[in-house]
Amino acid sequence: MTGPAFTLRDVRALMPNVAAYGGERRQHAVTGIAVHHSATANPITGVSMDDAQSIFRYHVEERGWDHGGYHYLVHPTDLVEYALDEAIPAYHAGFTDPDDACGLEQGQYWNHHLIAVCILGWFDRDRVTADGTRIPDRFVTPSPVQWRTAVALLRTIAGRHGLGASDVYGHRELTGCRTACPGANVDLDALRRDIAAGARSDEG
Repeated sequence: MTGPAFTLRDVRALMPNVAAYGGERRQHAVTGIAVHHSATANPITGVSMDDAQSIFRYHVEERGWDHGGYHYLVHPTDLVEYALDEAIPAYHAGFTDPDDACGLEQGQYWNHHLIAVCILGWFDRDRVTADGTRIPDRFVTPSPVQWRTAVALLRTIAGRHGLGASDVYGHRELTGCRTACPGANVDLDALRRDIAAGARSDEG
């Protein structure tokens, strides 16, 4: 088996508020992986210029969360940032369900049980920022190297937790979550096919 085809940078200790949450541990088994996009893009170029620090700073300082919402962030290159320890549940796909009508731990099942991977970018056309700025329709799909990096990362995480390609979900596929994330231009079936093909290649 060959090593993963990406550069992993461990930035967990550099994230805002880490001293307050670093000792947390999940109380539930990992049953899958959720794929997100950051829905951020430079208004001139269309490519995301964010990183784990900026994303987590927004989550902590603007949204008031204890920590950022993702375990891993995939850059438009071969770089992956490991930002939140896998042993800590991420705030990435929760929804309000106080009566537990969905039978999903009052809307927290996905946060409790899934590893969260964010592909940096905004993978839709006709993007408009909150202030009305229109972003050019460039970089509306993951770059080829970013796609390969995401596939390799997802395959690595899945292997570590005894999961298969069918255990990888897009945020929009999760029951109770009303979103287009990780973007209309991310083909989730193709993503799973590539993960499965890579896994078979590793076994060969």
